[in-house]
Amino acid sequence: MTVRIGQAEFWKTGGFLQAAVLLSAAFPIMPFFARSASVILLLIVALLEFRKISKSEWRLFTVLFCLAYLGLVFSLIVTQNLDKGFNELGQLAPLILLPLAFFLLRDQLTSVLLKRFVVVFIASTFLLVFYQLVRIGLQWNQLFGPITESEVIAFNLDLLPSVPDFLVDRVTGHRLREFTIDVTGTHPTYQALWLVTSVYFLAKEPLLWLTKKWYYLILIILVFGWVYFIGSRMGQIAVVLVLFISLFTQISARRWQFIVFGVLIAGLWFMANHPRFKEIAEGFNPSITSDHIAHYNSSNVRLATWRCAVETIENNPWSGTGVGDIQPSLDLCYKNNYDAPVFTWDQYNTHNQYLHFWATAGIIGLALFVLQLFALSRRLLKLQSKDGFAVFLIAILFMLTENILVRSDGIHFFATFTAFYVYTKR
Repeated sequence: MTVRIGQAEFWKTGGFLQAAVLLSAAFPIMPFFARSASVILLLIVALLEFRKISKSEWRLFTVLFCLAYLGLVFSLIVTQNLDKGFNELGQLAPLILLPLAFFLLRDQLTSVLLKRFVVVFIASTFLLVFYQLVRIGLQWNQLFGPITESEVIAFNLDLLPSVPDFLVDRVTGHRLREFTIDVTGTHPTYQALWLVTSVYFLAKEPLLWLTKKWYYLILIILVFGWVYFIGSRMGQIAVVLVLFISLFTQISARRWQFIVFGVLIAGLWFMANHPRFKEIAEGFNPSITSDHIAHYNSSNVRLATWRCAVETIENNPWSGTGVGDIQPSLDLCYKNNYDAPVFTWDQYNTHNQYLHFWATAGIIGLALFVLQLFALSRRLLKLQSKDGFAVFLIAILFMLTENILVRSDGIHFFATFTAFYVYTKR
């Protein structure tokens, strides 16, 4: 009898509901199957809380969270590989299912629960980094040891009389990034996206860094070091922008504003003169040959992906290729235009979310996606949700160089945060 009363009290106070919501915030450390289970659990809890919803609320939900997905659904009309098309749409379903759950739970989403959600998200993100640091420490010699014969062959370095140090560093960096992807199942770009967002939240009280909460400063330094270490260039730019804007807007003293601005300029000068960033500048050359790894970097590879994305759009500007045929179309372009082994190492998408929707679903798909982003931004501004709008801006910044909404890592981030801020009670 006592157990039954306890369970009733637990449900009455919304304990299980809060647990389901907070579990969805821990997606950075969840494997794919666990994320799927958390989405199902959240939906079940949301359906149990279902209340009558007006037609106007459903229409608003459709505009805010369904337009882009509907554009991909419509692209099935021109898709030849329907099996792959339906499979892609199934993987992208959380784009709608997660916001739907928060929509149904809108009467239960409080500002206190939102703060807890952010804390769980930040803790999960840093746990992911610490886990990788431990794994790297345990396999230090293997990761930073001499390059192997198989790597020499894989990167065409056997064509050189000797391998210079900078190419050895390039291979080692590639080895490290592949290791982090293997142990986490997450691409470095998404780690950077989560960490930049964490920095935004941690930087909201900068004046406390040197007193009671000085450990925030250590965490932020760790973030910048790790983002630089894993080679996420958009992440590096975003960290600097978020820190500068957060500090400059929250410090009222003019003298300290000049100091912050000076530190920013000094930091940018240091980065511009660092060999890593000189490599980036030199890499903006769209010619990719079949030679060794010295001719490959994320800059010119992205230029190649953007060129093929534009070529795909030019071939199908109005209807797109269809959601099931976009990757084969890009792969064919890489093969026809670039005789480079780099495009056999992995599948390269458009690396731009806007080009992706245009190439996949045509001009209508792009228009629906842009309209959804516009509606979301307008809604967040109307609700005066500064944090929600900031997270939204970080996401669309990353969309310039990555397809954030085609992988579980990006979908869970974008869908949960935007929906939570839209439907939180104020």
